[in-house]
Amino acid sequence: MITISENFIFFSGLSCFLTAAGQLVVKKRKRENINLFILFSLMGVILLQFYSVVTHSILVRPELISYHSTVIFVFSPVLYYAYYVVAFPGVEPPRRFYLFFLPALLALILDTYLVMLDREIKIAIVHEFFSGSNSAGVLIFKLTAAGGLFQMLMYHLALIKILVPSLKAGEGNNIVCITFLYSIGSTMSTLLAVPGYLAGDSGFIRYSAILISICFIFTYLVSIRYPHFLQLLSMNVKKGNYSRSLLKGVDVDTLMVSLDAIMKSERLFLNEEITLKDVAIILDITHHQLSQLLNERLNMNFNTFVNTYRVEYAKELLLEKTEWTVLNIAYEAGFNSKSTFYDAFTKIAGITPLEFRKSKTVK
Repeated sequence: MITISENFIFFSGLSCFLTAAGQLVVKKRKRENINLFILFSLMGVILLQFYSVVTHSILVRPELISYHSTVIFVFSPVLYYAYYVVAFPGVEPPRRFYLFFLPALLALILDTYLVMLDREIKIAIVHEFFSGSNSAGVLIFKLTAAGGLFQMLMYHLALIKILVPSLKAGEGNNIVCITFLYSIGSTMSTLLAVPGYLAGDSGFIRYSAILISICFIFTYLVSIRYPHFLQLLSMNVKKGNYSRSLLKGVDVDTLMVSLDAIMKSERLFLNEEITLKDVAIILDITHHQLSQLLNERLNMNFNTFVNTYRVEYAKELLLEKTEWTVLNIAYEAGFNSKSTFYDAFTKIAGITPLEFRKSKTVK
């Protein structure tokens, strides 16, 4: 008989997919929306697979738990990326970030091995899981699932650490506290699930799934109360990051002069592939420090900062090279396409390139 708690878990799992779909239909979809789509989809899969475990549905349909460990291992770096986008908007994560997916690759190999087993063997493994036996197949499933949960626990703790400076700063108290409470709840749900998998006890997994469901419903209600929750969180996390004084001991004024000088003298903006890290290395600071500098002093991300120089240079070319087409000027100014040039120019200058040329050449 399906209990109320099990129905709640099932309902939350389906709601995750609906929420994920909602991220794809928003206007002006951004990378955080794509990331949230993936995140909520993974959460939906995890909850429905938890549901199949607590209801013992996998005793007759073991395929319901296929690639469970892989999904858990993938969830953690995707969650971290979501927080990274909030904490450092406009900044790509370091390349080593993608190494975080290596455990998921190993889990994928082990999960594929389990999936390829005969159905009778998989059913036997599931029965052994609940009975407490530890055959090779059961050990693979237990250890990979528990390993994924342990990794998730480490990520949750790391993300809580990111939020602590914002709490201490006392900025945007409601937004940061809400996110902090959600992270605590997620950490507790992960802690509950680990012994459930190691001991084959569906009771622990049930409590974990219920807590995850509560966290999800809580998140959904918060998104209604604060429609621009991510933007608000971004601002407050940045304030918390600033409170840690990444620029402490740095002569910010001199740094700003040097930054402007190298952009103009060396024309770094003409390089289509210039990155935040490249400029930071020239200035002998970290890319996090440069990101903070741009956000704190200029209230813009790195892409917008570079585009301002490109647009100014494009203005000169529009007036000096009247025989050149807009496309030629776009490439010459460091843009990689006409559409990107038009969007950036219009956003920064307030008019299109052709309108600018026409307004300046009218006698």
